[in-house]
Amino acid sequence: MTTAPLHRLALGVETLDAVTGRVTGTALRVGRERPRRPGRQRSGGRRPLDPLLQRADAPLESNGSGRHLLLHDLRRASAGPAGESAVVRIDDPWRRYVPRRLTVPLWTLAEVEAAEAAGRHIPVRSRLLRPWLWPGSAYLLPSGATGLRGVVHAADGALPWARVEARLDANGALVGRAHGDERGEFLLVATYLGVRDLNTASPRIAVRISVFGPGSAPEPADPEQDPLAGLSVEQVPRTPDRPPPLDAALDTPLMRGESLPQGYRQSTAGSVLVRLPPGRVLSEPVPFPFSP
Repeated sequence: MTTAPLHRLALGVETLDAVTGRVTGTALRVGRERPRRPGRQRSGGRRPLDPLLQRADAPLESNGSGRHLLLHDLRRASAGPAGESAVVRIDDPWRRYVPRRLTVPLWTLAEVEAAEAAGRHIPVRSRLLRPWLWPGSAYLLPSGATGLRGVVHAADGALPWARVEARLDANGALVGRAHGDERGEFLLVATYLGVRDLNTASPRIAVRISVFGPGSAPEPADPEQDPLAGLSVEQVPRTPDRPPPLDAALDTPLMRGESLPQGYRQSTAGSVLVRLPPGRVLSEPVPFPFSP
């Protein structure tokens, strides 16, 4: 007796914590973006009755472990469009992580079936996306962590989706990165600052905070429609199937969120000097300026 599969893997998404480097292991919203469909509205309201129609994406399958699946449905036509891709969005409604949007070329069902017919399966790792997620405003830092909370402002108010770097003022060594959210808020976790014993009083460490943002102002997002509409879409190259990809092929500056999105540039306002207290998280009340 033979059995026929009902689906095959199109894309696997495994989200990693940028601080720990481990699988997030927490409930995230991961989906494939789709065109907004008109839905039934409540009387006098703007939101559809169906909660799924409130989303701008179709949720990927998940078991709640930080891993999500986009599947080819074999009950449909097996021929996929040439050059098919998916815009994957990752969002955390509890603000523990900052959202990301990535365009990913897919191995179509036709390509998967053709490879199997030829006796060479496309490795699962060739269909795997492993993006790092950076701390959001509600991220739980361990005791003794060194960090900085702040907000980035442009000329007309908070700058959404900024990128932030911290470098030692003494030698320019990179000690931390952060992604800003739609409110311009960021939480930067600093790595080794040269302080060996955090249990003793240590002088504050001088670091330079640099801000990066889009050269032109993003379109304002309507929270009622799509709060992530202004978030840049990062272009992911296709992972080859031969040779089977190693960890280095899946762990790139783009996947780590270290590469700047297209059109981003460093603020012409220059860096800001901040003195971080080792072993504590400093909340800076003065906004960090961004000028394109």
